[in-house]
Amino acid sequence: MGERDLIVVEARDGVRVVQLQRGANPLDGAMLEALDTALAGLEQGGAPPVVIASRHPSVFCPGLDLKDLEGLPRDRMRALMRRFNGLIRRVAVYPGPTVAALSGHAIGGGCLLALACDRRVMARSGARLGLSEVNLGIPLPAGSTVMLTTLYPARGIEQLVLEGDGFGGERAFELGLVERLVEADGVVDEACRLAAQLGSRPHGAYATAKRYLRWGLGEVMAERDEAELECFLDHWYEPETQDRIAAIVAGLGRR
Repeated sequence: MGERDLIVVEARDGVRVVQLQRGANPLDGAMLEALDTALAGLEQGGAPPVVIASRHPSVFCPGLDLKDLEGLPRDRMRALMRRFNGLIRRVAVYPGPTVAALSGHAIGGGCLLALACDRRVMARSGARLGLSEVNLGIPLPAGSTVMLTTLYPARGIEQLVLEGDGFGGERAFELGLVERLVEADGVVDEACRLAAQLGSRPHGAYATAKRYLRWGLGEVMAERDEAELECFLDHWYEPETQDRIAAIVAGLGRR
């Protein structure tokens, strides 16, 4: 499957809808590259408002593709994490408005992708926002942790990161992690309306205000990601973690 098959970028009334469309959209190297390339192109083209959405009816993104990562040598895992961390940073500092359309579950890396956006629209029911890394035996990437503690209320982030259970729409809304709740079939349309509303502000002023609000965030994220990458990999290659990964992959194979 080529890069163009993984995502589609559609223009809608001044908004660009970046739609993930490969099954449940696990993040392997090809998907990470496709997303990064699409967002880089949009940024170079003037950074229009962006909605990140999924074609899958019940999953936004489940995070890293564990099937693809099982047994991956450390050097290749290191390279993939650098690519993943770079994508999260790109979304976090994208100059224009960004909105995640969560009509389905956003778990692990998919949750981080959503939380890197400026705003989120989520299905009122049938979707979950969660960081399950601690259950797997790994910490969040250090740069993403900086992003979360910078942009969101600390108590909600602690629950999200340390408990590993995730939240449905109502609870995510209560904790300030989601701005709007609608029925699942209206999520993308509502996300586009919100992105267009944000994009109606003068573009230069919006980009500059966002840069001021997130001053130095991308640089700090990059520094922390690189400083803590080997620690992250140490946890990833713990025997207990690898056993959990193998069990999850085996379970996926039986579905």
